[in-house]
Amino acid sequence: MNQLKFSLGPFELFAAIIGGIPLLLAAFLLYQPVDGLQDLMPVIKGSASWAIAPPVLFASYVLGGTFQGITWRYFTLLCKLFNQNYLYYGDMFEAKSKQLPLELPSLSPGLSFEDRLVLLVREKIGIPAQLSWLDTRLTAYLQEYEKQTILSNAERHLATHIMYRTWSFGFCWLSVVLTLNLFRSTATTLELWLLPVGALLFAYLTFFQSLQFKRWNNRTLLLGFYFAASEQGVKSKMK
Repeated sequence: MNQLKFSLGPFELFAAIIGGIPLLLAAFLLYQPVDGLQDLMPVIKGSASWAIAPPVLFASYVLGGTFQGITWRYFTLLCKLFNQNYLYYGDMFEAKSKQLPLELPSLSPGLSFEDRLVLLVREKIGIPAQLSWLDTRLTAYLQEYEKQTILSNAERHLATHIMYRTWSFGFCWLSVVLTLNLFRSTATTLELWLLPVGALLFAYLTFFQSLQFKRWNNRTLLLGFYFAASEQGVKSKMK
């Protein structure tokens, strides 16, 4: 699994650096408010140099990585607010697990794909009390059977989800900072009022993008688990 860990490093690094940019911009504008984009660009251009690039990238990486716990709570809060489920099958596991008899084996003929999937999860790893723990159990199962390709694809989706999630959180805070700067600015223009709205809209759009990648991460783990567990079940039956 060391090979998998090292192959995933660039994805995690990229997600943290790119995700931390709006947080870094919000901190900069809180310290030095501007009267519009036309004032911001000369400041950035004047400060830009190869010498300052490494500290900026490092600061963006630290912000993007440090706030992951907070951005996860932010993400789940928005899921509740917009009535969205970040699991690919939603609450299917709880509902079908109650419907399907406990003694019913997953290899029984005539079962649908969803029924077999639920039975396999129940037999191999158990259905957790909180479905948010399901991905951890699926990952552990795939690691045990060394399904590295599946895990790599799932982790790429997860890293992209984290990037968009941090973007959404960062642009939400950027909208707050831009709103505060309205009362600190000497100018009153339409642009200054549109910037917070634009940042909030971008936070909304990137939230739904992060939601899609989280669902794809969960779907990749579930499908990978399904075929890995089915393969192990057939091998066990043949012995």
